[in-house]
Parts: sequence; C-alpha cells; structure tokens
Amino acid sequence: MTTVVSTASAADFLAVVPHLVGFEPQNSVVFVAFRGRRTCGAMRFDLPDPVGSGADDAGSKLYKRVATTLVGVLSKLPGVDAVVPVVYTGETFADSGGAPRAAFARAIIARFEFSGFELRDALCVAADGWGSYFDVKCPPSGRSLAAIVESAILDDVPASDLPPLGQIERWAALPEATAAQRARVARSVKKFSTAIDGRLLSSAGVPLAGAGDGEGDVAGDSEGHDVGGHDDGDAPADAPARLLAEIPPVLERILDHGAIAIEADAAGFVITLARLPALRDVVMLQWAFDIDVGDNVLDDARRFANGAPPFGLETAGLMLGRGPRPNPERIDRAIEVVKGITALAHRSDRAPLFCILAWLSWALGRSSVANLFVSAAEEIDDGYGFAQLMRAVLDRGMLPEWAFASDR
Repeated sequence: MTTVVSTASAADFLAVVPHLVGFEPQNSVVFVAFRGRRTCGAMRFDLPDPVGSGADDAGSKLYKRVATTLVGVLSKLPGVDAVVPVVYTGETFADSGGAPRAAFARAIIARFEFSGFELRDALCVAADGWGSYFDVKCPPSGRSLAAIVESAILDDVPASDLPPLGQIERWAALPEATAAQRARVARSVKKFSTAIDGRLLSSAGVPLAGAGDGEGDVAGDSEGHDVGGHDDGDAPADAPARLLAEIPPVLERILDHGAIAIEADAAGFVITLARLPALRDVVMLQWAFDIDVGDNVLDDARRFANGAPPFGLETAGLMLGRGPRPNPERIDRAIEVVKGITALAHRSDRAPLFCILAWLSWALGRSSVANLFVSAAEEIDDGYGFAQLMRAVLDRGMLPEWAFASDR
C-alpha cells in the first residue's frame, strides 16, 4: 500500500496493519516500523509457543531470547526510530483475564526499550476483542472487534492500493492441473533429461553435484532427444556447449510468456533444470534479476564444476541476499510461473521447485510464505539440501540484505 493514511485511533491503525503485510495475520506478532511519523515497513513473525505462565523462569528466558532475536532483525532497518508491535492470537481476553500473551508482549516491549526504540503503542488482537498492553483502562474482556471492522480509515484509498486480503496459505496455493497435463509434462521431462545433465558443466566430464545423487533422476531415456531436437547418435560435437548457452535465453522466453497456459515443454525444461542444483540456481537467480545474472550464474557453475572454490564465485552472494535488490515485479511474475510449473510436476520433482518458490518469496521479504514452501519441500524430501538451508535461514529470522536498504 503506497497511499499515505493518517490514523486517528488504535482501531483505525489496526484496520491498516493487515494491508501492510498483505494478509490477515494469525498467531503472529507484527512489528510496524516508523521513520519519523510515517511507517516504513512491517515485519511478521510467528508467535512462540506458550511456556507455562511466561512468568516462570523457563518462560521468561525463552521469551527474552525470542524477543532479542526478533528485535535484532528489525534493528537492521536503517533509520527506524519507533515501532508498534501488534500481537495476533486465537486466544481470548475472557480466558486470559485481560490481553492474551501478555508475558511475551512484556519481553518484546522491554527489548525494544532497551534497544532505544520509541514504543508508540503495543497492541493485541485476540479472538474476542482487542486492546493495548499500555491501556490500564482497557476492559478485561477487551474492546470490540467491530471498531476495527467498521473503521472508515481506508474508505478513500484507491482500490489499486488495496488488493484483496487473503489467508497466507492462499499465497502458497498451486493452481489446478489435470492428469493429462501432468502426463504431457512427464513425457517432456523424460525427453529433456537425456540432454540436460550435470556433466555438461564440466570439461573434465565430472558430474555436477545432484546428478543421480538423490536430488533427481537424470538418467537418459529411450527416445534419445536433446533440447535442440538432435538424436544422441548424430548430435554435433559442440552440443553440450550450445545447450548451456541456450539455457538463459530459453528461460527468459518462458518468463516472458507468463503463467497462463504454460506449455508442456516449457514446464519440462524448467523441471529438468531444477533437478540439478547449479542449473536450479540459474533459473532462480535469473528470474529474480535478469538474463545477465543467469549467464553469470551459469559461468560460475561451470567454474565450480571444474574446481573453483565456492567462496570465490561472483554470484554466490546473491543466494545469501547480498547484492543489488532484485526486481519485485519480475519476482512476482516468476513466482506465478513456478507455481504453475510445480502444479504440473510429478510429486517427486516438486522439492526443488518448492525451494525456488521459497527463495523467491524470501527475496521479497515474505518469510511467512517462504516457510510454507519449505515445509512443502520437506514433506517430499526432508533430506533435500536446499530445503535444509532455507529452513536454517528462516528459523534464524534472516532476511536478505537488500530488504534493509534505505531506498525502498
């Protein structure tokens, strides 16, 4: 949302918060950050599981550790001088005898104050009411949720600035695909798997990590086709080099075509690339940035396959969120394309695709959505390396460095 909105009350403020994060938060704490009088971002985190009363030693220590970690993430945003934490919970004022999750809220408040932030409020939205943790006059049963629902604060905001809110699960939902569509894509994957092999990246003929190592079956098939349509028996000597050179332009054409009516060969091509970690990264990073980055990632993959150390590769930092900010509109388009391809893929091929979706979501700062995609990958293959890496990143509350740039 880009329109400037001035809120006159806490209820009006709470009516705006979901539009800052893009969905209705549940079982969450949202930090709404300010530079001066204006908001400059909002971060959502899962609420920690309740520990006893929260007042006992174990609960107090846990909440302090969690608060320190979460406030540390917000502290990376440049120029932030004030914040309003908002707790969203399915618990009730009635059962809690006041605002729920008060012990955790106290830990968050204390950590923000210790770190020098101005606390403009600290709010709770529960199942049966809302209130401020600072409001000594708040009724034990909370204030009416109707005040939030009926707020007119957004009535004059253009519809283009207020896309429909949904549940976070809808962001990760795949489109529908028929059995016939999946069968056509499976035949395409079988065709491309003979041509796209990790050995293409190594002049010494050393298979790239992931080829046949459990991250995807890239064995040849009886049809003997490569991506250019040549049979194995009469393929030109430079076919591997030609094939690698064609990968970035083909990927660019697939992205330009968009998510509507993805062709079987386009889906099969991407699925086959995703089976090999280095080529998976070409898809992911090119579609996040541009075709030049795709070429560079491919060059780095070739150097790595021929013995170059990973820390010396120019594009390695992009994977960790270091470098120029990618194009958000391009990533949104890529997410829709990859979701469409994932829906067409066999379940055994989906873990790499879900991880691509997780990384693209994480690159936009949507860690909550990324978490859903990682969980989907883990359900298919809990030993998949990239899923384990993304899980570690998300569990530590890490965000890409470009998320903290001041020119957002």
